Amino acid sequence: MGAILITGGAGFVGLNLLEALLARGEEVVVFGQEAALPPRAAAAFPKARVIQGDVNNADALRAVFRAHRIDRLLPFAAITAGPDRESTDPHGVLDVNLHGLIRTLEAARDAGGVRRVILPSSAAVYGESAYAHATLDEAATPPVPVSLYGVTKYAVERAGLRLCAHWGLDAVAARIGATYGPWERDTGLRDTLSPHLAIAQAARRGGEAVLPPAARLSYDWVYVRDLAAGLLALLDAEAPHHRVVNLASGADWAPHLDDFMGEFARAFPGFRWHVGEEVTIRFNESRPRGVMSVARAAEFGWRPRFTPREAYADYAAWVLASGEAGLG
Repeated sequence: MGAILITGGAGFVGLNLLEALLARGEEVVVFGQEAALPPRAAAAFPKARVIQGDVNNADALRAVFRAHRIDRLLPFAAITAGPDRESTDPHGVLDVNLHGLIRTLEAARDAGGVRRVILPSSAAVYGESAYAHATLDEAATPPVPVSLYGVTKYAVERAGLRLCAHWGLDAVAARIGATYGPWERDTGLRDTLSPHLAIAQAARRGGEAVLPPAARLSYDWVYVRDLAAGLLALLDAEAPHHRVVNLASGADWAPHLDDFMGEFARAFPGFRWHVGEEVTIRFNESRPRGVMSVARAAEFGWRPRFTPREAYADYAAWVLASGEAGLG
């Protein structure tokens, strides 16, 4: 077995992939903008090989493939752009999310020996369809991406699968649902962070969270440890029947928000929350949206392991253990 390359491996999902892969004894190379992992991750994962570089530097990418016998690829470098960044730096978003991915695939093609690629797509590809369909299905629900991030992720799917087919790379695209949990932090590349992170930060400070008075809208959050397990299932599948796969919880977690607040109140006794007008915790949606089907993912042998309450307890324990080392 060769090594696994994760571009953007020091990011939120990347660190959870790194943790899961190292736990099963894999050799993992992290490639990204930073020369080192954040302090807590560096202490937890001393065996990770971290290489600083830009996914638009073709020479640097080729050097990584030459030096490390890469046989599986997770090209997860991305900018999750909000409206401000979309309007001020569209080229930067496209350069990383799409052009950087294609350059990474070219390096894999030239190196040879890469036997599986997981293309990082997103629930954002559904766009307006997410509000018109109760269930978001990979085949039946039309992608109508609105955000530039969603547009680039749909392009990652279509261009990535097309080029991988041309170049003899075995690829599966993972449509990743809204995610929260350990290792999430503000890296400067994700303009919309989860409300769970904001709540966790308030709890660590012993502060107060003020929730909006509006009704809680349906949203199928997935716990990041479950997501990492799903991505590994796609990475390991010997003969995939599907090339585009939703990875999400498959259930509306909005009704369980009080359980989340309660777990953090137990872990951090000074933490309080209430509903009010001076909102400090903002949610990602203003309209109810459909729930992503996970039937295809089940064919890969994956289903979410954590119930909402189990996930909340696990995350609260992780945040509590972080102490002064920070959430990253």
